[in-house]
Amino acid sequence: MKPNRRTISAPDRRLSNLLRLGVAVLVIGALAFAGIYYKDQHVDAGPSMVERQIAGAEAAVKKTPNNIETRLQLAEAYLQDKRPDDALAQYDEILKADKANRTVLLGRGRILIGKGDLVAAAASYHKVTDVASKGEFAGADPQAQEAHYYLGSILVTQGKTKEAITELQKALNIDPTDSDALYLLGTAELKQGAPKLAVQAFKKALLFVPTGWCEPYTQLGVAYGKLNLAPQKTYATGMASFCLKKSAVAKTELKTLIKGPVKVDALLGLGLIAETESSNAEAVTWYKQVLKVDRNNAAATSALSRLGVGSTPGPKSTSTTQGPS
Repeated sequence: MKPNRRTISAPDRRLSNLLRLGVAVLVIGALAFAGIYYKDQHVDAGPSMVERQIAGAEAAVKKTPNNIETRLQLAEAYLQDKRPDDALAQYDEILKADKANRTVLLGRGRILIGKGDLVAAAASYHKVTDVASKGEFAGADPQAQEAHYYLGSILVTQGKTKEAITELQKALNIDPTDSDALYLLGTAELKQGAPKLAVQAFKKALLFVPTGWCEPYTQLGVAYGKLNLAPQKTYATGMASFCLKKSAVAKTELKTLIKGPVKVDALLGLGLIAETESSNAEAVTWYKQVLKVDRNNAAATSALSRLGVGSTPGPKSTSTTQGPS
């Protein structure tokens, strides 16, 4: 017997056994109650919305297999459920009946890009653009614009920048405000050895999406570097820092430029940073400084209006620049 271990008498053992039994009964009872409560309270959610859509569309396709709209709905439901192969199968069935269906060709192209089959994706997009280029409304055709954009994207990936530029310019002829196409065009121009044209494209892209998109600022900095334009490069890298949530770094870089050749853009950048940080009074100060240099600057005027402040024009300037040259 180990030291200090207490000897338990027979009555004590019986009491101890009864206590253990009572505890066991309580535990079992509690578990049983919990199980009954869970079954009573827990309601099986059943199929999800997408699953119900798929079931309904599958039933409709089975009933009317030649109905193109129904197959399109099923393909869309499969895509929502992250089943691209099943969606692709539906697209292929539709093309057997309607080989020129543009909605299907575009959807098929996107799936094939996701699968890495760029050659097959390009073939699908060409079936859209080849027909659209001959149409009466080819210059205002959003489906053709999408096809040209993705063809450009594929060609950039394949390193065929000259052909990519042609496709992207066709996309921009239809929609000049497509910032994605503008950015991709700038990327292609940069790879093609035309940094000046790349700068123009990146600046236009940023005109439509000035915040929350870092890549154009970064690439703009690269293009300015190739042109040996140091102040402009500092501006671009400063705005890239802002986009990457390094506001303190961005402010330091931009403040070095407020008396140089890109002072308007540096002041606009500082105003945008202050506005994003909800420092509206500071933003107003920066924007008003822009108007002292360039009284007709649309970006500063629009920003002041957005902040509920009337602009006070300064001396007339011959410059209306809204981006580094």
